[in-house]
Amino acid sequence: MNRKHFPADLVLGLLLAIPLTALGEGKVQITSPADGATLDAMNEIRVAYEVDPGPRGDHAHLYVDNKEVAILRKLKGSYPLETPAAGKHSLCVKIVNKNHVPIGIGQCIQVTVE
Repeated sequence: MNRKHFPADLVLGLLLAIPLTALGEGKVQITSPADGATLDAMNEIRVAYEVDPGPRGDHAHLYVDNKEVAILRKLKGSYPLETPAAGKHSLCVKIVNKNHVPIGIGQCIQVTVE
């Protein structure tokens, strides 16, 4: 039988070039608001998201300025925020396991509320 052998460094290089999301590790995308957006405090502020928890995740949590504000059980949806104080804020959606511990997959955006 004629087998082709590939150099180990070539195989390792190819594996490192594949994003974790391609390997089914999970992903998070905040679809709204946009990163850097300026939001009007007089309007309802909703965070729209899409989540693939991957094999290690179970669901997602929403954080405002590193404070957990919601458990997100749906893979795609939106969540209304209590209007944050005027100023800059960090909004994050992070995948967590069944024990509610973040597994290292998430997305954060920065917004300004006026």
